[in-house]
Amino acid sequence: MTTTRIQLERTGGIATLWLDRAEKRNALDAAAMKELAAALDAAGGDRTVRVVVLRGRGAVFSSGIDHALLAEVFGATQQSPFLHLHHQLQDAFHRMSRLHQPVIAAVHGVCVGMALELVLAADVRIATDDCVLGLPEIAFGLVPDVGGTTRLVRAVGESRARELILTGRMLRARTAERYGLVHDVVDAAALDARVTARAEQLAALPPVALGLAKTLCQASGESDAATSFRLEGVVQQALLAQPDLMKQFPAALAFIKAQIAAAE
Repeated sequence: MTTTRIQLERTGGIATLWLDRAEKRNALDAAAMKELAAALDAAGGDRTVRVVVLRGRGAVFSSGIDHALLAEVFGATQQSPFLHLHHQLQDAFHRMSRLHQPVIAAVHGVCVGMALELVLAADVRIATDDCVLGLPEIAFGLVPDVGGTTRLVRAVGESRARELILTGRMLRARTAERYGLVHDVVDAAALDARVTARAEQLAALPPVALGLAKTLCQASGESDAATSFRLEGVVQQALLAQPDLMKQFPAALAFIKAQIAAAE
Protein backbone atom coordinates (compact mmCIF):
# COMPACT_ATOMS: atom_id res chain seq x y z
CA MET A 1 0.00 0.00 0.00
CA THR A 2 1.51 3.34 -1.11
CA THR A 3 1.03 5.97 1.58
CA THR A 4 2.74 9.06 2.91
CA ARG A 5 1.32 9.36 6.41
CA ILE A 6 0.38 5.85 7.57
CA GLN A 7 2.69 2.88 7.14
CA LEU A 8 1.42 -0.69 7.44
CA GLU A 9 3.99 -3.30 8.48
CA ARG A 10 3.52 -7.03 9.00
CA THR A 11 5.34 -9.42 11.32
CA GLY A 12 3.62 -12.78 11.14
CA GLY A 13 0.03 -12.31 12.26
CA ILE A 14 0.70 -8.86 13.76
CA ALA A 15 -0.02 -5.78 11.63
CA THR A 16 1.45 -2.50 12.87
CA LEU A 17 0.05 0.80 11.66
CA TRP A 18 2.57 3.60 12.07
CA LEU A 19 1.63 7.28 12.16
CA ASP A 20 4.48 8.51 9.97
CA ARG A 21 4.59 12.32 10.09
CA ALA A 22 7.35 12.75 12.65
CA GLU A 23 8.24 16.16 11.23
CA LYS A 24 4.69 17.30 12.07
CA ARG A 25 4.56 15.47 15.41
CA ASN A 26 2.26 12.94 13.71
CA ALA A 27 -0.56 15.48 13.58
CA LEU A 28 -3.71 14.05 12.01
CA ASP A 29 -4.75 15.85 8.84
CA ALA A 30 -7.31 14.91 6.17
CA ALA A 31 -4.83 12.75 4.26
CA ALA A 32 -3.78 10.91 7.41
CA MET A 33 -7.41 10.20 8.29
CA LYS A 34 -8.08 8.84 4.81
CA GLU A 35 -4.97 6.66 4.85
CA LEU A 36 -5.75 5.43 8.35
CA ALA A 37 -9.21 4.31 7.26
CA ALA A 38 -7.73 2.48 4.26
CA ALA A 39 -5.06 0.79 6.39
CA LEU A 40 -7.65 -0.35 8.93
CA ASP A 41 -9.79 -1.77 6.14
CA ALA A 42 -6.76 -3.62 4.73
CA ALA A 43 -5.86 -5.13 8.10
CA GLY A 44 -9.44 -5.91 9.06
CA GLY A 45 -10.13 -7.69 5.80
CA ASP A 46 -7.09 -9.96 6.05
CA ARG A 47 -7.79 -13.25 7.84
CA THR A 48 -4.09 -13.79 8.45
CA VAL A 49 -3.91 -10.64 10.63
CA ARG A 50 -4.50 -11.70 14.23
CA VAL A 51 -3.65 -8.45 16.06
CA VAL A 52 -3.40 -4.79 15.01
CA VAL A 53 -0.94 -2.43 16.71
CA LEU A 54 -1.11 1.38 16.42
CA ARG A 55 2.08 3.39 16.99
CA GLY A 56 3.71 6.70 16.11
CA ARG A 57 7.18 7.38 14.74
CA GLY A 58 9.47 10.03 16.13
CA ALA A 59 9.50 11.86 19.44
CA VAL A 60 5.77 11.68 20.15
CA PHE A 61 2.83 9.44 19.36
CA SER A 62 0.73 12.35 18.07
CA SER A 63 0.01 15.97 18.89
CA GLY A 64 -3.62 15.54 17.79
CA ILE A 65 -5.51 17.25 15.01
CA ASP A 66 -3.52 19.13 12.40
CA HIS A 67 -4.58 22.78 12.47
CA ALA A 68 -4.95 22.57 8.69
CA LEU A 69 -7.68 19.94 9.11
CA LEU A 70 -9.39 22.09 11.74
CA ALA A 71 -9.36 25.02 9.32
CA GLU A 72 -10.71 22.76 6.56
CA VAL A 73 -13.59 21.68 8.79
CA PHE A 74 -14.40 25.29 9.67
CA GLY A 75 -14.32 26.24 6.00
CA ALA A 76 -16.32 23.25 4.83
CA THR A 77 -19.16 24.01 7.25
CA GLN A 78 -19.93 27.02 5.07
CA GLN A 79 -21.03 24.64 2.28
CA SER A 80 -21.94 21.40 4.07
CA PRO A 81 -23.76 20.65 7.33
CA PHE A 82 -21.24 20.05 10.11
CA LEU A 83 -22.93 16.80 11.16
CA HIS A 84 -22.18 15.31 7.73
CA LEU A 85 -18.48 16.19 8.08
CA HIS A 86 -18.54 15.04 11.68
CA HIS A 87 -19.76 11.60 10.64
CA GLN A 88 -16.85 11.27 8.21
CA LEU A 89 -14.31 12.13 10.93
CA GLN A 90 -15.83 9.73 13.45
CA ASP A 91 -16.04 6.92 10.93
CA ALA A 92 -12.27 6.40 10.71
CA PHE A 93 -12.09 5.81 14.46
CA HIS A 94 -15.22 3.66 14.46
CA ARG A 95 -13.50 1.41 11.91
CA MET A 96 -10.82 0.63 14.46
CA SER A 97 -13.25 -0.14 17.27
CA ARG A 98 -15.25 -2.39 14.91
CA LEU A 99 -12.25 -4.47 13.80
CA HIS A 100 -12.71 -8.15 14.58
CA GLN A 101 -9.05 -8.31 15.62
CA PRO A 102 -7.93 -6.85 18.95
CA VAL A 103 -6.14 -3.50 18.65
CA ILE A 104 -3.21 -2.40 20.81
CA ALA A 105 -2.34 1.31 20.94
CA ALA A 106 1.21 2.07 22.12
CA VAL A 107 1.77 5.75 22.93
CA HIS A 108 4.81 7.76 23.95
CA GLY A 109 5.77 11.38 24.47
CA VAL A 110 2.48 13.14 23.76
CA CYS A 111 -1.01 11.81 23.02
CA VAL A 112 -3.54 14.63 23.19
CA GLY A 113 -6.80 15.77 21.64
CA MET A 114 -7.81 13.82 18.55
CA ALA A 115 -4.85 11.47 19.07
CA LEU A 116 -6.25 10.39 22.44
CA GLU A 117 -9.71 10.04 20.89
CA LEU A 118 -8.15 7.64 18.38
CA VAL A 119 -6.37 5.66 21.08
CA LEU A 120 -9.58 5.36 23.11
CA ALA A 121 -10.97 3.28 20.23
CA ALA A 122 -8.29 0.62 20.85
CA ASP A 123 -8.77 -2.44 23.06
CA VAL A 124 -5.45 -2.30 24.93
CA ARG A 125 -3.57 0.93 25.63
CA ILE A 126 0.11 0.92 26.60
CA ALA A 127 1.96 4.14 27.47
CA THR A 128 5.52 5.05 28.29
CA ASP A 129 5.95 6.58 31.71
CA ASP A 130 6.95 9.94 30.20
CA CYS A 131 3.81 10.19 28.08
CA VAL A 132 1.33 13.05 28.59
CA LEU A 133 -2.32 12.43 27.70
CA GLY A 134 -5.38 14.66 27.68
CA LEU A 135 -8.32 16.24 25.89
CA PRO A 136 -7.72 20.02 25.84
CA GLU A 137 -10.49 20.90 23.35
CA ILE A 138 -12.29 23.06 25.92
CA ALA A 139 -9.48 25.64 25.65
CA PHE A 140 -10.53 26.23 22.02
CA GLY A 141 -14.18 26.54 23.00
CA LEU A 142 -14.83 23.04 21.65
CA VAL A 143 -15.50 19.52 22.98
CA PRO A 144 -13.97 16.11 22.12
CA ASP A 145 -16.33 15.04 19.35
CA VAL A 146 -14.59 12.25 17.41
CA GLY A 147 -15.76 9.67 19.92
CA GLY A 148 -13.60 11.08 22.71
CA THR A 149 -16.35 12.13 25.08
CA THR A 150 -18.31 8.91 24.67
CA ARG A 151 -15.31 6.60 24.96
CA LEU A 152 -13.70 8.52 27.83
CA VAL A 153 -16.90 8.22 29.86
CA ARG A 154 -16.91 4.47 29.22
CA ALA A 155 -13.21 4.15 30.07
CA VAL A 156 -12.97 6.15 33.30
CA GLY A 157 -16.57 6.81 34.35
CA GLU A 158 -18.79 9.85 33.89
CA SER A 159 -17.58 11.81 36.91
CA ARG A 160 -13.87 11.52 36.08
CA ALA A 161 -14.49 12.12 32.37
CA ARG A 162 -16.52 15.23 33.15
CA GLU A 163 -13.68 16.63 35.26
CA LEU A 164 -11.04 15.93 32.60
CA ILE A 165 -13.09 17.33 29.71
CA LEU A 166 -14.27 20.45 31.57
CA THR A 167 -10.77 21.34 32.76
CA GLY A 168 -8.70 20.11 29.80
CA ARG A 169 -6.27 18.76 32.39
CA MET A 170 -3.30 16.77 31.13
CA LEU A 171 -2.22 13.52 32.79
CA ARG A 172 1.06 11.72 33.12
CA ALA A 173 0.85 8.06 32.17
CA ARG A 174 0.91 6.74 35.74
CA THR A 175 -2.07 8.88 36.68
CA ALA A 176 -3.82 7.86 33.46
CA GLU A 177 -3.27 4.22 34.42
CA ARG A 178 -4.74 4.84 37.86
CA TYR A 179 -7.81 6.39 36.26
CA GLY A 180 -8.24 3.46 33.86
CA LEU A 181 -7.32 5.48 30.78
CA VAL A 182 -4.36 3.22 29.93
CA HIS A 183 -3.75 -0.40 30.87
CA ASP A 184 0.05 -0.67 31.03
CA VAL A 185 2.80 1.87 31.74
CA VAL A 186 6.41 1.02 30.95
CA ASP A 187 9.78 2.70 30.69
CA ALA A 188 10.36 4.02 27.18
CA ALA A 189 13.14 1.51 26.62
CA ALA A 190 10.76 -1.34 27.41
CA LEU A 191 7.91 -0.26 25.12
CA ASP A 192 8.85 -2.40 22.12
CA ALA A 193 9.19 -5.54 24.25
CA ARG A 194 5.89 -4.96 26.06
CA VAL A 195 3.99 -4.32 22.83
CA THR A 196 5.48 -7.42 21.21
CA ALA A 197 4.67 -9.58 24.23
CA ARG A 198 1.08 -8.33 24.40
CA ALA A 199 0.56 -8.75 20.66
CA GLU A 200 2.04 -12.25 20.56
CA GLN A 201 -0.08 -13.32 23.53
CA LEU A 202 -3.26 -12.14 21.78
CA ALA A 203 -2.21 -13.59 18.44
CA ALA A 204 -1.86 -17.02 20.04
CA LEU A 205 -5.46 -17.10 21.27
CA PRO A 206 -8.43 -18.43 19.23
CA PRO A 207 -9.32 -15.62 16.78
CA VAL A 208 -13.07 -16.32 16.55
CA ALA A 209 -13.45 -16.21 20.32
CA LEU A 210 -11.33 -13.04 20.52
CA GLY A 211 -13.45 -11.25 17.94
CA LEU A 212 -16.75 -12.25 19.52
CA ALA A 213 -15.47 -11.44 23.02
CA LYS A 214 -14.54 -7.96 21.81
CA THR A 215 -17.97 -7.49 20.25
CA LEU A 216 -19.69 -8.80 23.37
CA CYS A 217 -17.81 -6.41 25.65
CA GLN A 218 -18.68 -3.46 23.43
CA ALA A 219 -22.34 -4.47 23.24
CA SER A 220 -22.50 -5.05 26.99
CA GLY A 221 -21.22 -1.56 27.66
CA GLU A 222 -24.01 -0.13 25.53
CA SER A 223 -26.86 -2.41 26.72
CA ASP A 224 -28.95 -2.95 29.82
CA ALA A 225 -28.00 -5.89 32.02
CA ALA A 226 -30.81 -8.18 30.86
CA THR A 227 -29.86 -7.72 27.21
CA SER A 228 -26.19 -8.27 27.99
CA PHE A 229 -26.94 -11.51 29.83
CA ARG A 230 -28.82 -12.79 26.78
CA LEU A 231 -26.01 -11.75 24.45
CA GLU A 232 -23.55 -13.79 26.52
CA GLY A 233 -25.62 -16.90 25.82
CA VAL A 234 -25.95 -16.15 22.10
CA VAL A 235 -22.20 -15.65 21.69
CA GLN A 236 -21.37 -18.74 23.72
CA GLN A 237 -23.80 -20.84 21.68
CA ALA A 238 -22.01 -19.78 18.50
CA LEU A 239 -18.61 -20.63 19.96
CA LEU A 240 -19.75 -24.03 21.26
CA ALA A 241 -20.81 -24.90 17.72
CA GLN A 242 -17.23 -24.73 16.44
CA PRO A 243 -16.26 -28.21 15.19
CA ASP A 244 -12.68 -28.00 16.46
CA LEU A 245 -13.44 -26.56 19.89
CA MET A 246 -12.26 -29.60 21.89
CA LYS A 247 -8.92 -29.56 20.10
CA GLN A 248 -8.14 -26.24 21.78
CA PHE A 249 -8.38 -27.62 25.33
CA PRO A 250 -4.75 -28.82 25.78
CA ALA A 251 -3.42 -25.44 24.66
CA ALA A 252 -5.99 -23.70 26.88
CA LEU A 253 -4.87 -25.62 29.97
CA ALA A 254 -1.22 -24.80 29.25
CA PHE A 255 -2.18 -21.15 28.82
CA ILE A 256 -3.96 -21.10 32.20
CA LYS A 257 -0.98 -22.65 33.98
CA ALA A 258 1.37 -20.09 32.43
CA GLN A 259 -0.94 -17.23 33.40
CA ILE A 260 -1.15 -18.45 37.01
CA ALA A 261 2.64 -18.62 37.22
CA ALA A 262 3.03 -15.12 35.75
CA ALA A 263 0.19 -13.42 37.65
CA GLU A 264 1.13 -9.96 38.96
